[in-house]
Amino acid sequence: MRYAIPLAVIALLLGGCELPENSIDVRELLLESAKKGDPGFPNGKEVLLTHFSHVGHLMTASGERIHVVDRRAVLAGMLAPGGQNYITFFDGRHQFLGKIHYIGSRPLWCDGSRLYLFGDLDGAPGELIGNVIDVSKGYSSLTAYHASAYGSSGGIED
Repeated sequence: MRYAIPLAVIALLLGGCELPENSIDVRELLLESAKKGDPGFPNGKEVLLTHFSHVGHLMTASGERIHVVDRRAVLAGMLAPGGQNYITFFDGRHQFLGKIHYIGSRPLWCDGSRLYLFGDLDGAPGELIGNVIDVSKGYSSLTAYHASAYGSSGGIED
């Protein structure tokens, strides 16, 4: 019985716990930044946002953080709405850096400076070729290459 009062106090204290003030909703910050910084962001009338997911973050060789978002939209009013798919990049302060168009090669996961895609990038012909986008030299110096990675490169042989 001597533990009844301390346990009650602990229960009251735990019941009032909240998330730390420094916890943030990264996706929400990136969404707001995209709305302000991306001139082609869906306007909600002719182009409708259907998907905006934070895939993760990448790290450059100099330690800069780059957030990656998978953004999809459709053209409104069409019998078969056409899609607008982009891999969207943001800096460590959640500011819009730019985007890469894709058709079916959606971003899958981040690993260090590498972003793995579902197959080879298919929306930016000639610019970047491969199933991996590398930001080790920063966003302004993106590179791409093909790497064997099950789930990304296209088959069980990889």
